[in-house]
Order: sequence, then C-alpha cells, then structure tokens
Amino acid sequence: MLLIKNGYMIDPKSGREGKLDILTAGDRILRIGAGLEEPEEGCQVIDAEGLLAAPGLVDVHVHFRDPGFPQKEDIMTGAAAAAAGGFTTVVMMANTRPPIDNGETLGYVLEKGRGTGIHVLSCANVTMGMQGKELTPMEELAQLGAAGFTDDGIPLLDGELARKAMERAAALDMPVSFHEEDPALIDNNGINRGKASAYFGIGGSPRGAEIGLVERDLELALETGTHINIQHISTREAV
Repeated sequence: MLLIKNGYMIDPKSGREGKLDILTAGDRILRIGAGLEEPEEGCQVIDAEGLLAAPGLVDVHVHFRDPGFPQKEDIMTGAAAAAAGGFTTVVMMANTRPPIDNGETLGYVLEKGRGTGIHVLSCANVTMGMQGKELTPMEELAQLGAAGFTDDGIPLLDGELARKAMERAAALDMPVSFHEEDPALIDNNGINRGKASAYFGIGGSPRGAEIGLVERDLELALETGTHINIQHISTREAV
C-alpha cells in the first residue's frame, strides 16, 4: 500500500480539491480523506507537504523527434522528461523523418512508446510526405492507432484538401491539428512584423499570416463538424 499525506489534491473530474490524503493499493485508489492513518505495517508513506497531487497531466503536442532526429530527442528521453514533469500521456506530432504517413512508421513509434512507462500516443500525417497534395490513408491509420492527424510544421494551404481531410476526420470522430502560417504573406519567418522589424528592414511575419488560415479552418470545422486544434496561436484575433 501507498499513503500520500499532506498534499493539496486536485481532481478536475469531480471538482474536489483540498488538503487531503490518498491511500492506494496497486493501481487502485482505496480512500481519500483528511488525516488518514496508516492501515497496516509496511505501508509506504510519502509526505507531500507543499506538493500538488493530481491525475496525470496530458500534453497533446510533443516532439520526440524519433525517428529521424535522435540527437535532438527520442521517445525514451522525451517520455522520461514528461514523466518527471507529471505528464502520464503525451501525443507525438508526426513531422518525423520519415513522417508518420504510413502504418510502418506509426507502428514503430507506438511500439517504442509502450516501453516508456507512460502513455505515448501519436498523430499521423494529414498529407503524404507532408507535401500538402495527397491525403494519407486516414481510415487505415486510425485503425492502426493514430490519435489524430497533423502536418505540424507545414501549413495546409489547399483549402479544398483541408475540407476533404476534415470530412474524413469527422467520419472517424478524430481531431485534426493545424499549423496556421501563410508563407505567401511572410518575409523572413520567425520575426514578428512590426515597428522594430520595419525600422531594421528585416521583414517578418504579419498577423494576417496566422489570422487568415485560422478563419478558413474555423469555417470549415463548423461546416464539417470536425474537431480541430489550432497550434501555436500568437494573435488575439486567432484566439
């Protein structure tokens, strides 16, 4: 048994919170209450004074860079960092190398994730090779365990293709995550276009590069009934 004492407990599902003790056995919570006593000899006790006790956190946008870029991060190190921060479920983005546009690569990341000690889920790509031209076999990838679809890092510029992707995702009751950044409006990406960039003559990204694509995809989501996630929001208009 494990008794976690003196922590501040938060349970978003029930709305219950306060300074409470938690008694567990194996993977089950037996009791929650104030001032719980150790039930038997050999019970492990953790003094959580000044700490927060909560359900495992969920991060729906992580980059574990595996396969393709293990020098930056891999699934094992990324999962270890997540666990250290209290995250028990993460959703990998699909801009790996090769991208997660096929069952083999999806199977690789999910299988490796099973050995991490946390729940490692993964999106699959919206388009083949993240090229924005041809949709992936979304139904097949969903059946193989994809958690959603994204070409994160690459905006989907073809509005009709975005519509078709949303229609297929809606039929699967799965989300689509969008990187909203219109390159036609951007000069020297990574810099905000404003007074400073104008003064130094270095171009930059105007607000409209984000706002326009967000407007388009919100309209399409309403039309198709699709759950969408807008990534990297940086403007009040997008919010």
